[in-house]
Amino acid sequence: MKIKEALLKEVRVLLHPMRYRIVELLTEKSMHINEISKVLGEERRLVSYHLLILEKYGFLTSNYEMSEQLKSKGKAIRKYSVTEKVEEVISELKKRL
Repeated sequence: MKIKEALLKEVRVLLHPMRYRIVELLTEKSMHINEISKVLGEERRLVSYHLLILEKYGFLTSNYEMSEQLKSKGKAIRKYSVTEKVEEVISELKKRL
């Protein structure tokens, strides 16, 4: 695949409206899927699908942490955060425009 085609594919993945909103949120702080769903007002299933896509393409990473929240204290929860690839793809796109 040509570099240009690969970049276009990554841009399409990143700029999907739901995925873009997720990345915007996670740029501020890492979050658990339930937090993301609540803030976006979207179903957990739908958010989960888009998190999977973003992680598959390297835009997100996830780690398990022990919850400090009262309801789930002591349970392992998966928190998502943005990788450097987001900025790299945006930067590359800007260069080519």
